[in-house]
Amino acid sequence: MTRKASRTIWIGGTSVWALVAVPAAAQETTTATANPPAVIAQDQTDTVDGATAGDIVVTARRRSESLQNVPVIVSVVDQRALVTNNASDLSKIGELTPTVIVGAYKSNGGGSIAIRGISSPANQAGFEQAVSVAIDGVQTSDGRIAQLGVFDVQQVEVLKGPQALLFGKNNTAGVISITTADPTDHLEVTGRALYEFVGDELLTEATVSGPITDSFGARLAVRYRNLDGWLRNTAQPLANPFYRAATGAPAGAAQLPGASDPRPGDQEVLARLTLKGEPADNVTFRAKSFYAHNNDSGPGTATQNIGPCTGGVPRMYGIADPNADCVVDNRTTIGDLPAAISQTMRGGTADGSPYGRLTVLTQMVELGWKTGNIAIDSTTGYNYTQYKFFSGLDQTTYSQLAFFNDQRAEQFSQELRFTSDFGGIFNFMAGGFYQTSRLHDNNDTKLNDGNYNAAANRYSTYEDFSLQTGNTLSGFAQLILKPVPTLEIAGGARYTRERKNFMKKNLYGIGTFATQNTVYPGSNHIGELQGRFDDDNVSPEATITWRPTNEVTVFGAYRTGFKSGGFGLTSPLQTGTRIGDADFGSERAKGFEAGVKGLLMNGRLRFTLAGFAYTFSDLQVNTYDPARVAYTINNAGRVRQRGSELELNYEPSQYFRLHGAIAYTHNRFSDFVGQCYGYAFPTGTTRATAVPPPNCSFVNATALTLQQSFNGRAPARSPDWAGNGGGEISIPFGGYKLAITGDAFYSGGYYAAETMAPSTYQNAFWRFNASARVAEIDDRWSVSVIGRNLSNRYYLLYAADRTGGTSVPGAIGEQRGVVARGREIALQLAGKF
Repeated sequence: MTRKASRTIWIGGTSVWALVAVPAAAQETTTATANPPAVIAQDQTDTVDGATAGDIVVTARRRSESLQNVPVIVSVVDQRALVTNNASDLSKIGELTPTVIVGAYKSNGGGSIAIRGISSPANQAGFEQAVSVAIDGVQTSDGRIAQLGVFDVQQVEVLKGPQALLFGKNNTAGVISITTADPTDHLEVTGRALYEFVGDELLTEATVSGPITDSFGARLAVRYRNLDGWLRNTAQPLANPFYRAATGAPAGAAQLPGASDPRPGDQEVLARLTLKGEPADNVTFRAKSFYAHNNDSGPGTATQNIGPCTGGVPRMYGIADPNADCVVDNRTTIGDLPAAISQTMRGGTADGSPYGRLTVLTQMVELGWKTGNIAIDSTTGYNYTQYKFFSGLDQTTYSQLAFFNDQRAEQFSQELRFTSDFGGIFNFMAGGFYQTSRLHDNNDTKLNDGNYNAAANRYSTYEDFSLQTGNTLSGFAQLILKPVPTLEIAGGARYTRERKNFMKKNLYGIGTFATQNTVYPGSNHIGELQGRFDDDNVSPEATITWRPTNEVTVFGAYRTGFKSGGFGLTSPLQTGTRIGDADFGSERAKGFEAGVKGLLMNGRLRFTLAGFAYTFSDLQVNTYDPARVAYTINNAGRVRQRGSELELNYEPSQYFRLHGAIAYTHNRFSDFVGQCYGYAFPTGTTRATAVPPPNCSFVNATALTLQQSFNGRAPARSPDWAGNGGGEISIPFGGYKLAITGDAFYSGGYYAAETMAPSTYQNAFWRFNASARVAEIDDRWSVSVIGRNLSNRYYLLYAADRTGGTSVPGAIGEQRGVVARGREIALQLAGKF
């Protein structure tokens, strides 16, 4: 969409919302807002376990409890913070909480989510994330969630550390729990329109909410977003240096077209329908149906070359690209494919232009039944995600690495919980969880334009098909004892049984990729690599909580976690591949944490202070091996984690708020020797004369194969220090108010790539957000100016070795990185009636 078209739509959109807001402003109302902050009303007491006036309510233990009393380290991002920071996706939400780093990689695994420096790589389909995301109680550990827009949110809870007992699976590092808004008890229409000037981004949202009958309500929320793009694609037309007429390649492949879209952006449509009711006095029902569709310019434009580069420009198979750079900035380089090449590839476009299409469907049905002192809750979930793209991926004008990918993930889950409320010293929660999953992956991959096969009319090096299916069955139970009113002892465990089946085959291939007749050990079909994963786990947990007064909670806990192993679907299949190259084991965590939560100054100051000590075993990692054109998948020995956190919220008056948080997390590897980053030895180098690159060594005394000891080093995306601080001041005048916010965010340095290549080190940095908002006293309408990353800091969220980047002898291989968006300045108009 052009800049002119974006502005035209934005003006039209703001006019619509103005028509909504103006008549609404003329009406008087005493009802609550559509999405009030998740706090207990001032005249309400004891409606939530342990809650007092003004308390924030969380569901960290799968029941509604006061944030002040729950014995879990949880950071809450309320609706007000989401709006004032324009946090419209998971990456932006993560920026609001120290130690949370979310990077959308788009290709392969889709994205990486880190809490306290523990995460899983994004460049391998088949890895499940160490941080699971629960949306309205339905979990997913698919990294593709990092691409998804998040909207109409009531509250976000970031649960830090292992959460195996009460959340289904795959949460060794933590859980991000998102609660979306429910229907209101009266008819309400809300809307907002936002225009961001730097990226030419238009965002409009609307909700209609209210009762259908006395016992049922509905809510419909929709969003449309169009981003022209904050990145600039610098690819320009060039003669194709890899064209070989002798192969019979068509003449149209001799010229590279450059980039058809110099501003790669995306377009998104989201919709959610919520139904909620009470069919009977002791029965509750809630259903949420969600649909998302996103069109983008392909994953190649979502990353950039970050070097190191010989002569300041990247090289593809040794040939320099004069149009590209190797700087972390707002420029990327990825060339379209010549039409003569694109049209020979599966999923290719008629003109060679790239594309990406993300489709997400989710369904949640929640039923609750209370009989006597027992509550029975059933949560049924379904997730379907498909990302289909065609794109170059080598971060150069040449796009020698290019492929079509169709990746589909499907999950069905069912959880049943029994929770008691006896009102005495003893209570329990028990239940079961079942999930089936299916991951389908199809790639048609081109590695070099010189490999044209005239007989097949194909430039592709190989086309593969992978399938992984799985099922999970687990049971859990927790006992809670209160021998005296001030003391609580809770303990329980979750048993998990995980089964996965894997199959991969090449539908087409040349050279070592011609595997159709290969007999793989242990497989019962020629040409197929097959494997089976089978694991069982028991994850116990125990917590002691002491509440000497209503204002103080002290707790200590022993927690464990488990993340399933499985198979990597991304690595190419070759004649020499074996199942040991693709499989990986389960990841486990165990350790202790302790904390104190308090209210001081008559409740105006809220604080949480916590310390933690965990050990993560067999952390799942992978690195790219350019010599084999494959990923090396394995499990790291151990990561020893020690740290502490402090979070403060101070409200000296109803017009002034301050908040701050600081976290120290010391993560260090032990017992882990893995692969070095990409490096090319000069021609003629022998083992006797070879010198390894920094931090790397040789595997033995005869080969040039490199390895790297990670002992004593922090994992990727694991800064030692992180923190934030800010405030909000609200000034009433007449029937209006002016609200001003300011926030600062700090992150210590970290490596963005698992291989710790020198160019992927992100130095410590600060970011700054601010906003100013004028509104009617009852928030019937508002006009806001929102600024994000005002310091315009481009920083790395994720990085990995770049295919084709190890072609300069004696040089460290080039890297590609996911870079955070720079400065954003947005104008927003919102209204409701």
